Amino acid sequence: MCTFFIVSPAPATVRDRGATMPELLVYNLWRACMRSMSVILALILCLSGPGLLWAEDSSEQGEWQKRVVLRAGQEVQGDYFAFGPHVEISGTVHGDVYAAGGEVLVDGVVDGDLIVAGGEVRVSGEVTQDARIAGGTVTLSGKVHRNATIAGGDVHLTDSSHLKGSAVIGAGNLLLGGSIDGDVRIGAGNVTLSKTIGGDLAVAAAAIRLTSRASVGKNVRYWGEDEPSIDEGATVLGTVTGHPVPEVFKGKEKEVRRGVVGMKILAGLVSVASTLLLGPLLLHIYPVFTAKAVTTIQERPWITLGVGGAVLVGTPLVAFLCMASVLGVPIGLMLGAMYFVTLYLGRVFVLLWLGQRLLRLVSVSSSATRAFVTGLIAYFILSLVPLVGGLITVVTIVTGLGAILITKKELVMRLREQQLV
Repeated sequence: MCTFFIVSPAPATVRDRGATMPELLVYNLWRACMRSMSVILALILCLSGPGLLWAEDSSEQGEWQKRVVLRAGQEVQGDYFAFGPHVEISGTVHGDVYAAGGEVLVDGVVDGDLIVAGGEVRVSGEVTQDARIAGGTVTLSGKVHRNATIAGGDVHLTDSSHLKGSAVIGAGNLLLGGSIDGDVRIGAGNVTLSKTIGGDLAVAAAAIRLTSRASVGKNVRYWGEDEPSIDEGATVLGTVTGHPVPEVFKGKEKEVRRGVVGMKILAGLVSVASTLLLGPLLLHIYPVFTAKAVTTIQERPWITLGVGGAVLVGTPLVAFLCMASVLGVPIGLMLGAMYFVTLYLGRVFVLLWLGQRLLRLVSVSSSATRAFVTGLIAYFILSLVPLVGGLITVVTIVTGLGAILITKKELVMRLREQQLV
């Protein structure tokens, strides 16, 4: 089996001192991103490698493309990967489970970690190690023997759920009705606690309520404008400490905007540097194709835009449909790789066309390289303009994609006429 993980140490400012609640939320979000990247890379590597334990199709042969099912009573030795519109794991997996889909149901036994993402996620089975769950709607009614990280729009831990470790939860609306033995950290819009937390509760939310059935074994720390609503009968064995919303999140709109602009400029500079290296090389290796692509943009701009737009939207859908079947996975992966490469390369021809147009306006004759550099500089400056820059970027990508496809089609047809291919 292939395994791939990104290991990133915790930032020293969080690891070496007591972090505030906002810092912990940011840090845990950062860790979740690292884990998500690990899952994506693991899927890509394992789908193309040998020895993959792939999900069994459903018993209905006509429905296997829509449903990925590990039936009750089935066992899998090793890690288990499953994705599709509907994923159901009712058997036993002696390893980690990686699942993604529109609807994901886990009511079997996972003897390892559970990492799952979906539109609707329901976990009613047993997970012997950690659980990492993300979804539009998340319902946990099973048992997790270690820690859990959960993110979703609506998150519900039912009365039957039990986490033996700690939990980090981010949600729009959170109903915490299950038992958690360890500490709990929450960032949410609305939080309702109606059962037992064995350790500390740290929560940042607009509205916090502890019902009469709620019990917290240690301290409660909260960040918010309003105090928690604690019903009569609720138990907090430690202290309840309130903290104001940190000033760093108040009145800092200008600083945030400047940070976004700075990141945008940095990303733009990296893009310019890579394109500056790639562009002249492409012009030198494929001069005839480059000239024909630029001519296509010049003479048929609307057709080029139409073709590029159709392929821009259609290709991801085709790739997804290919990957809905086991045999089509390699085709989908290759199609996706070629798609992104073509999107990136297409800009070169548009920038060359733009540079030639600009230099003609000032009656300056130049080489293809000089025109390309001129177009690249103009494109970089225009792409930084709010709103307009985003539109220019999209038009550039779509036009370049269309120019490559139209030019390649015409060249292939010409070679066929000459019986060269």
